[in-house]
This record gives sequence, C-alpha cells and structure tokens, in this order.
Amino acid sequence: MRKVLVTQGKGGGPKTATARNLAVAAAVAGQRVATLDTDPQGSLTYWHSRRPQEATPIEADQMPLPRIVGAPVPIAGIDLLIIDTPTAVEFFPEATAILFDCADLVLVPVRPGPEDLVSMDGMMPYIRSRRRSTRLLLSQTTRSRDTAEARERIRDFGTAVPVEIPHLQEVPRTFTLGLGTAEISGTRTGPLFTDLWTYIAAELRTTP
Repeated sequence: MRKVLVTQGKGGGPKTATARNLAVAAAVAGQRVATLDTDPQGSLTYWHSRRPQEATPIEADQMPLPRIVGAPVPIAGIDLLIIDTPTAVEFFPEATAILFDCADLVLVPVRPGPEDLVSMDGMMPYIRSRRRSTRLLLSQTTRSRDTAEARERIRDFGTAVPVEIPHLQEVPRTFTLGLGTAEISGTRTGPLFTDLWTYIAAELRTTP
C-alpha cells in the first residue's frame, strides 16, 4: 500500500480539496483507494460521508493528528492511502514525524500569493529534514502576477508538479456533493486532477 501525505503550512489552503480530488482521480483510474483524515476539523470525513452510493468506491478513516502514535498499517485490498493533515502540524511534532516518515510521497499544495510563499519558506526546512520524496503543487492559480511569481518561487523550494489547478468554483462546489471533479463530465479541473494522479502514480513507481 502506497501512502501519499498531503500537507501545507498555511491555513485556508487547498489541502483537503487536493486530497479528495486526488483520491477520486486515482479511484476512477482503477486504484483501490482509502483516505485517512488526521485533521480534527474532519472536513475530508464530512466529504466522504456525502459520497453517493453509486460513486466510485473509496474507503475512509479518521484519526486526529494528536492521537497518531504509529504509522498506518496496510489495509487489505487497498493500493493507495491518501493522508490529509491539519494546519499547524508543528504543534504535534511526534505524530507529524510518524506520518512524514511513513509516506512514500509528500504532496504540498501552494497557492499563489505572499502569505503562502512566506509560509512555505518556514515549512521547507522541516520537510527537507524528513528526507521524503516531496512534490509541490501550484493550486488556485489565476492569470495574475502573483501566479507568475509563485511559479518562479516554488522552484526554489523543490520539485514542482507539471500540473497546475486553476481557481474555479467547481472545486469547492463538489465538496458537499461528496464528489471529485474527475468523476463529473465537462469540468475543467477534472482532467487536471487526472493528470496529477498520472504524474503521482509515475513518481510512486520510482520511489524505493
């Protein structure tokens, strides 16, 4: 069972949206997917509770970060576990280290704008210290100077995913429906999340 940890340093960002849409894209592509919600707010758990019965199956579990004492154990029949984290993971260093160290890949969504970039400046030393394969995803992009500047800045932080997720209302609108855009025809971000999964899948195959 491969594990992808989705984390970021700034609150209010697209962390959970990335986790749930990546899970859907992987499931639609034929992976047997489970999610682990470690955010005490439980947004990913709420989303999963809203999934229609006819939707592509995704298993879900919830364990708030303060209660994490060991790495997630393999789940029978599951190929991929996507772990969503809360913000301010630095307040739970032992639990955070456990999740980082068990991850096959760490995915960090970053929004354009100075607040997220400054937050990344503070977070990257910790991420590098865990020595895990890490990819940065530019998300909620617009046609703006902030987005252009963010493209340049994230290259200083590490390896950027060659996919960007634009700032469109179709992403938050699927939250209360329990869906991901990759399972809704006609969305603009659905094919992009599919491309994101294709990239992540290739990266996981090359991760020891």
